[in-house]
Amino acid sequence: MPSPDKEIDKIFLIGLGGFLGAVCRFLLCELVEGQLGILSVNVLGSFVLGMIMYDAEYLDIIGSKGRILLGTGFIGAFTTFSTFAVQSFSMSFLPALGNISANLFLTVTGVLFGRSVIKALSRREI
Repeated sequence: MPSPDKEIDKIFLIGLGGFLGAVCRFLLCELVEGQLGILSVNVLGSFVLGMIMYDAEYLDIIGSKGRILLGTGFIGAFTTFSTFAVQSFSMSFLPALGNISANLFLTVTGVLFGRSVIKALSRREI
């Protein structure tokens, strides 16, 4: 069983990352309004999460604390499935279908692109 101090450290890292991710999402959505703002944060977040996820497999630059801070905290708060869902279901059918399709396709593409970047970096000497 992990020590209470290690659990508090994890909670702090998640909270710090979550705070920063939520603030960044707000700022980006202020710059890019409406559906494109939410799509932007979800695609960018998926790309970064793909890089974080595959870093452990190929490069191992980001340690476990960094993955907790960035992946769970920052990206968890930066991306927003709930806003995407509410936004989609407040639209008429065809625009909603386009929004849902764009989010699904582009976020999965973002993860794959993030993986590709990490794989390419792993082949280089760093």
